[in-house]
Amino acid sequence: MKKILLGITVLLVLINVGCSEGFKIKGELTGAADGTKIALVPFASYDVKPEAETTIESGKFSFAGELPEPRLYYLVLGDKQAYFQVMLENSTITVTGEVEESTGREESPVLKFINMEVDGSDSDDYFKSQMAVRQELNKMYDDKNEKFADIQEKLYKARVEKNQSKLDSLQNTQEYKEMERAEKAFFGEVEKRYNAVFEANKETFWGPLMMLNLYSYLTPDARPTFENMSEEARESYYGKMVAEGLYPANRTGEKVPDFTTTDANGKEVSLDDLISDKKVILIDFWASWCAPCRKELPNVKANYDKYAAKGFEVIGFSIDKDPKAWKKAVSDENLEWPNFNDLDISAQYKIKAVPTTYLIDNEGRLIAENVRGEELGKKLEELFEE
Repeated sequence: MKKILLGITVLLVLINVGCSEGFKIKGELTGAADGTKIALVPFASYDVKPEAETTIESGKFSFAGELPEPRLYYLVLGDKQAYFQVMLENSTITVTGEVEESTGREESPVLKFINMEVDGSDSDDYFKSQMAVRQELNKMYDDKNEKFADIQEKLYKARVEKNQSKLDSLQNTQEYKEMERAEKAFFGEVEKRYNAVFEANKETFWGPLMMLNLYSYLTPDARPTFENMSEEARESYYGKMVAEGLYPANRTGEKVPDFTTTDANGKEVSLDDLISDKKVILIDFWASWCAPCRKELPNVKANYDKYAAKGFEVIGFSIDKDPKAWKKAVSDENLEWPNFNDLDISAQYKIKAVPTTYLIDNEGRLIAENVRGEELGKKLEELFEE
């Protein structure tokens, strides 16, 4: 398969007539108002602009262009209101579905895709077959949380009340120990199933692409998985993206990007607002569907309980495309620190995979990147003993 360097730009042209080569997307979305915007955006590059844009007219839209090899894209509806993944190849691809308006605390209705189907792309069929593992594991995760909802609620109340004796008592119960065993078994199953997908796809670009979509744990721990892949896979378009995440340059001491976002009450807050009275801050980019992200949350909570009174803060940024999934995860996990669902911040920080974390001081200077597990506890102990 042709090797493509990451820096090559895929040339896409929005046209209304047929072409003899390349891909053609023929889209039909019922329920979409005339003039609704729809864009084609490359996967895993939050900071890039759409490569093609058009509007939906009489429920129809179209894109056309040419690709050097199959590539993953998002169809983005309206003003980044909904995202739908589709694997493109040089063929005629039909995309059908519906556009639905949902209402909530937002002043205007939010659009979303429902009942989406893709026909004409063998690559999309294969991509979805490999991604099915995530849906299976999500179901297992939800079932586990439902089973242990009672003990999780008790633990949450004890943490909110800062009742350490109650926490200690709960952690000595049989129910808590059973929950710990279930969580260990679940994350062992996640690792087993994800590794099976990586092994099956290690010879081509599919391997790194699956790492970006499933494993998404782009720290040194994931290097053996990547290094086990073929040279073709490692040097592919998506291989370059994975390598960039696995072998980052040291930026300790640099200031992280400033930002302004909106909290749950509609109030604008900046990075300075969130960190000015703190000593050490963990900026955590995560997602409701990211198993490694959620596996790490109990460790973050334990450190938050230990150091919050001393000036430790956590700021969570979800990259969820569905705000409801994000809100549900925040509720299910009982997260007490500031949380936001703002993809523009992910773009500023050039987030290509989750979990990604930045440990900073109250001037916004980077202390460390992607510290997790025992490493996070040790680093915080070191910082708060200074």
